[in-house]
Amino acid sequence: MESMLIKGGLILAGTVLMVSSFWMNAYKKITVNFAVIWELLGLMLVLTGIIPVFSQWTRLLSSGTGLAFFCVGGIFLFEEVRTSVLLSELTMKNRELAMQVSLLNQENEYMMNELEALQKIVEDMDEKDTVCR
Repeated sequence: MESMLIKGGLILAGTVLMVSSFWMNAYKKITVNFAVIWELLGLMLVLTGIIPVFSQWTRLLSSGTGLAFFCVGGIFLFEEVRTSVLLSELTMKNRELAMQVSLLNQENEYMMNELEALQKIVEDMDEKDTVCR
């Protein structure tokens, strides 16, 4: 009976992991690389719960050990998903900052060209003034 609960928990955890990673990717919370990793891990959890060959080890666990295993695994998965969200946010912010720096560099180059053109005009006017005097 406890092995059935563990199998059900694995299937549920895998399904929740797959749905949440798809949702977070759709709303740009995590990058595609992390979403694929979490989708594959969720699929592995579901397959472990469904396929009897992969879930034979659940019969060897006592009820307390199975509950502790499930709780520790859940906490571990939650923290790792949270870490991947933070890394994804930093990656996206880094990309945005790189684009802004690129635009600022382009604007700076344009302004420098304009300044050089104005400087040439001023120098030409100064030369004309000195020749006229």
